[in-house]
Amino acid sequence: MKRSVDSGSFLDYLTVYPDEYLEEKPYPLIILLHGFGANKDDLSDLAPLIGRTSYLYVLPDAPLFAADDPTMRAWYERGGRETPAAVREALAALDGFVQEVMARFRVPAARVVLGGFSQGGAMSLRYGLPRPDVFAGLVVLSGSLRQVDDLTPTLPAQRTQPIFVSHGRHDSMVPFAWSKDLVDYLQAQGYQPTYRTYPIDHEISPALVRDLRDWLSQLLPATPHASKT
Repeated sequence: MKRSVDSGSFLDYLTVYPDEYLEEKPYPLIILLHGFGANKDDLSDLAPLIGRTSYLYVLPDAPLFAADDPTMRAWYERGGRETPAAVREALAALDGFVQEVMARFRVPAARVVLGGFSQGGAMSLRYGLPRPDVFAGLVVLSGSLRQVDDLTPTLPAQRTQPIFVSHGRHDSMVPFAWSKDLVDYLQAQGYQPTYRTYPIDHEISPALVRDLRDWLSQLLPATPHASKT
């Protein structure tokens, strides 16, 4: 799968193109957000595992750097200690980025899935839940939401947006119990997330990838002429 690195107006990003990519064809778009301390390359290996011909993938760099390590990128402070200012800055940058790549690749609303790992999963919820008209679904891998007071008022009236939540039962970075708290919160708000757990640490396993691939194929099937079978 061909890859390119682009300097966007809001965030730098990696694009992973499907095999036999045809620019004029309308591919569904998958946006993947990395976790704290990683970068745009971190989740790129998921692309061929999810589907080599079905989707176009874009993976941005987070806009901030960790205060204790200027080489580590971040969406905001970790450990549930995010500040409102950092969250606002990250959401603004992500908003500009999403609009930019959707326009660049001519992807219509509801043909996009937003997902992420760890802190990237939390960002997917913060940005994606208020925008069900844009995102066909959301993906949270080993993520959680520790502060929701600012998010809850932004939720839409209709809460049918599909959400895939996964977590390792032996996660040493983001406690497994936090994923249960997240699912409880989503259900209390009227959502019906798909929740999968695995006997793994803070990582992505082959079984998780298979479940995610199956979920995506039902949620966002490829445009028939966008892939050759």
